[in-house]
Amino acid sequence: YSMLGALRTLCKGAANRAQASRTVALQMSGIAATRFMSGSPNLVIEKNATTKIATLRMANGPVNSLGRPFIEELTAALKELESDTSVNGLILTSGCKKVFSAGLDLQEIIKPEPENVRAFWFAMQELWLTLYGSPLATVAAVNGAAPAAGCLLAMSCDYRVMAPDYVIGLNETRFGLVAPTWFVDLTVNTIGHRQAEKLLFPGTLIMSQEALKVGMVDEVVPLENVEATALERCAAAFKGVDMQARHETKCSIRGAAMDRLRTNREADLQWFVDFAMNPVTQNHLSRYMEALKAKPKK
Repeated sequence: YSMLGALRTLCKGAANRAQASRTVALQMSGIAATRFMSGSPNLVIEKNATTKIATLRMANGPVNSLGRPFIEELTAALKELESDTSVNGLILTSGCKKVFSAGLDLQEIIKPEPENVRAFWFAMQELWLTLYGSPLATVAAVNGAAPAAGCLLAMSCDYRVMAPDYVIGLNETRFGLVAPTWFVDLTVNTIGHRQAEKLLFPGTLIMSQEALKVGMVDEVVPLENVEATALERCAAAFKGVDMQARHETKCSIRGAAMDRLRTNREADLQWFVDFAMNPVTQNHLSRYMEALKAKPKK
């Protein structure tokens, strides 16, 4: 626990130091910018009054694992920004070194109580519905590895800018899980049916450059340029565009996938609870976690 605490401190320290440099640069250039922490120490939110773009920086060290509390914090922050009429665009990025998000916190579903699994999955559903259907122009600045639900977060944004030489993809079958229908719908909508099959069946993680080829990300740029490029693309996404019309168009394109989950939400919840509680699934998860613990530390 002391090591985990140290990693969390390092992660937040890196995010704060990077933000301090950005703030000085913005002040020197005369751009109005506001930085504030959300209600959670795991998130840093920055708003720029001039560009109308907010940056939501995940700082749930060491790897931005998506446990229920952090998922709920992310969703609340997104909804708060969506209700702010001074914000038109959103950058989703990480304050943790080398990792965008490592995906679901598997501790949430190892030897769990059914009601806890249900609450966890409901929170994950709500996060996806909020981000995928957001009225904001959303850009993922993927500045690290994005496996599993980390990939889901990135694909749920309107545009993805990624640093080179990091992995991304839905690798659920590698640790005994099955991607739910809305994970699959999102992947098919993003990269097409055949590419989705080729990656989802074996649970393949691909490098940034390959992700660009298949359409999982839109640009690959040097790490130091990821956030600046994301800001440029976000600004261009709503320049000269009626935001209401843009959002309705987004809903028209993405609505079928979202409605499928809304209509079958209860069934999806029960499916996940049953699947997570299955002894076979628990055995797969336990073995996977043991294998992770046995890996040499880098």
